Amino acid sequence: MLAGLLNLYFHNSQYLTNDAHYYFLEANIQLAAFAQQPWQQLAEWFFNWGDIIHHINFLNSENAVYWSDVGRLLHLRFMIVCNMLSFGNEYVNIIFYNAFFFIGLLALYKTFLFLKPNQKWVFIIIIFCIPSVTFWNSGIHKDGFILSLFGLVSWFTHRFIQQKSVKNALILLFFLFLLLAFRYFYFLVLLPFYLLFFLLQQAKSPFLWYASAALLGVGVFLYSGSVTLKFNLLKFVTNKQDEFLKLKGYSDMGTPILENTPRSYIKNFPVAIQHIFIEPIPKMGDRLKYDITAIDSILILLLLFLALIFLRYRDFQMPYLWLVFYFSIFSLAFIGYTIPNLGALVRYESPFICLLLLSLFAMGNFTLKPKLSIE
Repeated sequence: MLAGLLNLYFHNSQYLTNDAHYYFLEANIQLAAFAQQPWQQLAEWFFNWGDIIHHINFLNSENAVYWSDVGRLLHLRFMIVCNMLSFGNEYVNIIFYNAFFFIGLLALYKTFLFLKPNQKWVFIIIIFCIPSVTFWNSGIHKDGFILSLFGLVSWFTHRFIQQKSVKNALILLFFLFLLLAFRYFYFLVLLPFYLLFFLLQQAKSPFLWYASAALLGVGVFLYSGSVTLKFNLLKFVTNKQDEFLKLKGYSDMGTPILENTPRSYIKNFPVAIQHIFIEPIPKMGDRLKYDITAIDSILILLLLFLALIFLRYRDFQMPYLWLVFYFSIFSLAFIGYTIPNLGALVRYESPFICLLLLSLFAMGNFTLKPKLSIE
């Protein structure tokens, strides 16, 4: 709650416009219209989701704009409900957002605890205590929704595998659909690895299967446009980068403009990795906030290094950990390629930094056992 309040205050005081405040104002406009035409507005909220029948093929790049708009509509309607409950108080809305966010984090924590119960405190620190993860995801943005929804998908996936009930299947499909609607591109990254997870339940070396699938996925991504223009995955990413470049953020990093060619992506791969794992560096900007963010980046690099030291082959046999690892790695690469300004970069990457750290630590034997004495 405190992190969410600080996040909202930071955005409202530092920026003339920001996503959270935009959705708050837009929700108030919708509520004002509701007072004039209640039945028409209710029909609009519940039934107007655009022409979904003609855009149901989410693998077609031409439908990307539609699914992005669905995510905006979901976020807006969530804010309308929040504004009704808070009587239009923007800061009170933090309560309702973080209630959902915290439930998703608990689901994520329970999933990892189920797989590696001896690493309880490691998971608690990574999920709840890393400054950037807590700060950026506690604000009323879609990033917290993504991390929370992935936690809920993870928990109900394991419950479905254990119980095979219709109830768990329906709940799982519902959260998967929300993930698709809120962040269309991340769902596309997750889908192949998620389906592979179900196929590798009894596999002896799932890490080899996942590594092979990842290499195949890179090849399909780079050369999909050579097969058919309707399935040109390069165009997905270049169009997304173009959208962000048009927004002209406050902290431009000079991101190279991508072309729809494999050569362009291979050439700019080091820049994408630098943006994700190296920047921001101390004294990168003329404001204190960049130095604070740089300290957090150094902390994350140290945690990644620590996780790599304690990796052990025996824990490579859990398919779910490789699902989380490759989902986070590919999502981070997508962010590194497309996000041109520092402010958006550190916010967008925060859910996947959390997932990457969780997967790597769960593949090792690093544990924390606080000694508590009761007299």
